[in-house]
Amino acid sequence: MKNVHIIYGAGYGKTAAAMGLAVKAAGAGETVTIVQFLKGTDADYSILSQIDEINFFTFENSEKPYGELSFEQREEQRAKAKNSFHYAKKVIDTGSSDVVILDEVLGLMDYNILFAEDLEELLNINSSAKLILTGRNCPETLKKKASLLSHIETK
Repeated sequence: MKNVHIIYGAGYGKTAAAMGLAVKAAGAGETVTIVQFLKGTDADYSILSQIDEINFFTFENSEKPYGELSFEQREEQRAKAKNSFHYAKKVIDTGSSDVVILDEVLGLMDYNILFAEDLEELLNINSSAKLILTGRNCPETLKKKASLLSHIETK
């Protein structure tokens, strides 16, 4: 992929920045697919799906963040996160959206749900879609593939 924007770091505002980019793209007439991972119910941006150009998906349905779940709940959310990721790959591969935002996808690596190789494979898809990835930690291998890096810190 040629157009990859990674928004990462320990600071607050990564999701908000990505959602702002979604609204901007939709305002320019581009179609946007947002897939949100591991957010629980605290961060609800589903109102964006009221904009015709935006398709918003969150496949997880837990009220708690992933780290606070029981083993059984984690396994259920793990399966849903992997399915979400495969769905996102299909959207990118088919070119059905101009912009694809994978919110907190980098966090899947923190919990060993996905690995850097999985995301590198995603970035190797031949697609004209603009891809935005968010999360706290970003491996150097992914940083090198990004066309734009935004690092958000907390002071």
